[in-house]
Amino acid sequence: MKTTNTLFPFIAALGVFFLASNSEMQKKMIQNYSTDIEIKTIPVEGFKPNE
Repeated sequence: MKTTNTLFPFIAALGVFFLASNSEMQKKMIQNYSTDIEIKTIPVEGFKPNE
């Protein structure tokens, strides 16, 4: 009985870790995607760089 009381927090922590690592949010965070698709350039007319 004493060993189950000692081991239960570790088993519960491993279970929570397993559930969190397989969550949908974690999969979206790990997903490799390019941010270049999201960045759009805005043309500026009449702009002259400093010379």
